[in-house]
Amino acid sequence: MGIFDFFKKGADSALKRSANAAKIGKTAQERKDISIEILKSQGVPYIDHLPLRYETDEVTPREKDEVIARAICSYAAIMCACSIRDEGKLADEDKQGARDFLTNRYGCIDKLTRMERRVTQGEASRDEAVNMGWKYESLWALMWAMGLVEELSFPSEICDCAFVMDTFSGGDFSARVKLRGTDEILQALDLIYRYHWACVNARVHGSDCAGLDEEVVMERRGGLEWLCCKGAENDNLSDEYNAWDYPDLNT
Repeated sequence: MGIFDFFKKGADSALKRSANAAKIGKTAQERKDISIEILKSQGVPYIDHLPLRYETDEVTPREKDEVIARAICSYAAIMCACSIRDEGKLADEDKQGARDFLTNRYGCIDKLTRMERRVTQGEASRDEAVNMGWKYESLWALMWAMGLVEELSFPSEICDCAFVMDTFSGGDFSARVKLRGTDEILQALDLIYRYHWACVNARVHGSDCAGLDEEVVMERRGGLEWLCCKGAENDNLSDEYNAWDYPDLNT
């Protein structure tokens, strides 16, 4: 059968409070303040002078159809990547399955990035496939932004991959998509940005990062950064170094 046939308690409470606050419409500084309170409640290290992220009026929201297409393309590439990773190659039936999935079901095969195209055509190396497999976490961030995932929990472990597969293989889900507001997405981005700093700091200094998984944090941040960078210099998905495959993750 082809692959296309088919917080912690305190942290959770703090994240829900931050989501509710974000809906009101906050400044970047206010979002930073909310994030720091969450970090304190979770015992995650932070620094006061880590810069602000975007102000709301600096962000052009992505359209619903654009986000859905990005999620579908990512899912197709991830499935193919997992096959390459596990089997050493992509079977012809899976190449055809990916084409059918992207073309017949969703009509977005032309929205693939260069790397996704390499993967879905079976041209990617195993190392490239492994890297693409981590995009599960970027996709998870998109699914949260689309309202398909209830909340972005503390990033200490990988997402629910079975839930992702059920969502995309279970028929057209687009009617259930309701994009979250820009302020809510920006609040999530601000928090994951500060999680990322904590991961990098812990890796460099051999210190504690409260159980954060750096790979999970990086990829979820990448998904959220893409949601907020419409119109940026590297926003053209046909470019090799585009904002989805190579997000700006400076801390």
